[in-house]
Amino acid sequence: MDLYTVAQHYLDRILETDAVEKIRVLLLDKTTSAVISMVTTQSELLKKDVFLVDKLDNFQRDSLRNLSCICFLEPSLETIANLSREVANPNYQKYDIFFNNSVSNSKLERLAESDDMEMISKVVEIFMDYLVVNKALFVVPNVVSPYGPLVRDSWDPAAFDQSLQSLMSLLLSLKYKPVIRFETNSKMCAKLANAVNFEINSNQMLFGQLPARDSPPSLLILDRKNDPITPLLFPWTYQAMIHELLGIHNNTVNMSRVHNISEELKEVVVNEQTDQFYKESMYLNFGDLSESLKRFIETYKTKTKTSSNISSITDMKFFLENYPEFKKTSINLSKHMLLSTEIDKKINELRLWEVGELQQSLATNDNSSGDLAELEDLLFDRKLQNGAPVAPLSEDTKLKLLAVYALRYESHPSNQLSRLTRQLHQLGFPSHKLDLVKRLLQTSGAAQRLHDDGESIFEKVSNSTMGGTVNGISFKNNTDGNVYMQHSPRLKQVLMKLFKNKLNSKNYALLKPNGLESYTGNDKIPDQELVIFIVGGVTYEEARLVAELNQLNPGVKIVIGGTHILDSDTFIGLK
Repeated sequence: MDLYTVAQHYLDRILETDAVEKIRVLLLDKTTSAVISMVTTQSELLKKDVFLVDKLDNFQRDSLRNLSCICFLEPSLETIANLSREVANPNYQKYDIFFNNSVSNSKLERLAESDDMEMISKVVEIFMDYLVVNKALFVVPNVVSPYGPLVRDSWDPAAFDQSLQSLMSLLLSLKYKPVIRFETNSKMCAKLANAVNFEINSNQMLFGQLPARDSPPSLLILDRKNDPITPLLFPWTYQAMIHELLGIHNNTVNMSRVHNISEELKEVVVNEQTDQFYKESMYLNFGDLSESLKRFIETYKTKTKTSSNISSITDMKFFLENYPEFKKTSINLSKHMLLSTEIDKKINELRLWEVGELQQSLATNDNSSGDLAELEDLLFDRKLQNGAPVAPLSEDTKLKLLAVYALRYESHPSNQLSRLTRQLHQLGFPSHKLDLVKRLLQTSGAAQRLHDDGESIFEKVSNSTMGGTVNGISFKNNTDGNVYMQHSPRLKQVLMKLFKNKLNSKNYALLKPNGLESYTGNDKIPDQELVIFIVGGVTYEEARLVAELNQLNPGVKIVIGGTHILDSDTFIGLK
């Protein structure tokens, strides 16, 4: 499954040209500009004769009445108002309007009333109302947090509406009319699942025309609270480390804080569609990444050495023809050297080699006394190096270690959380940060989580049940002994049960839209087409799991998404 291919199909529709048309203008809004930026580049738009990209709500635009205009817009009330104003006082020759999702008749009527000069030449609905992060990873636009202000297990209304719109758009873009499963301990999952079911049944004009399948696709809606461990652990693969330590926003990383950074590297793009090295390295662990970078450097050296031996007109011609590619490779190499160097610096500054090892032990072993001793050494700065104290851990790093301990030994008779919290408070640790651990237990503690048969969020990848083949579906088994990658997301266990058709119906309710009533969910053939959506945020580690499944099983098409993408700070409430 490749969401970039789906996006390209829609881009081709939006940007297709008449033979008589030359250069054109593309008008976007806040949401669609983010959607477009994730799946194409300025140079690609230029190749499609788009010479100017602007925002609809920029009312200072120049009048260019000799140019036609393509509008790619959300059908929101604000956008309809701005578009009505635009066509009533047009800046362009004509308007081809593409709404990103279904648009109501009342909004179309309002728009038509403003188009006295008949400037609108076409109105088309397309379905790309989600951000493509990776080829099998998407997120909802404009959602910072899905939670309501008062009750944690309730939706923020705007986040709910946007999540529903994005999911419906995704299903239509994939041509899926799915059966829907959701976790029954989550009111938020239940509300979203029932809303999706209602929308499918209410839009038979759209969903009734989709191609018939022997077995329907599945939509699996999960709640983040059922796996609070995965987003708390420091990840050790390239893409996830970039996000955790440097921050990825709409596939760009702000590097302007780096000392003496060159202008072209102040903001860098990380996108597997346009960056071959990133595509090949995004799921590598830190050790393998270093080896991959070395090979990249050696390849670049070989190419530039060859190009420097210019001894004839033919050599010069070859060099000039390939110079843009050399330049592009040079910038790309500099980008990844910069990213990996900054990651390495932060790993050492934050002492993540020590922290990561303890995190993995907490998340995968049952060693209360040993874990507690190591935790106390780190929390209370007792570590020595050559007889001298080691620089203390940051408050935030200590907080996350305490949170993992609190979850791991919540029900253990020797749980020392109260004592540790009290001691930290006496030493001046901020109360508001310690309260975040208490809130985490209230929202994602054992009493709140789903407990399926034989399932645990503290699962080791090397366990024999975690690899191999399940009902014809192959799972990767990371048994290389890497102490920093012992934990496996709970999602893996859920998918293994789904592929065995062994999901407990008490824990995973099944909704069947009209026309799919005969589906039993007990077929011997596992789901081959699956959309996973995590309310409360998805992690890059879970995206890696899905990417591995797609790679190992060519017949399987899985995409994963969420309300937003998490790092540990966002999840625990530090930002």
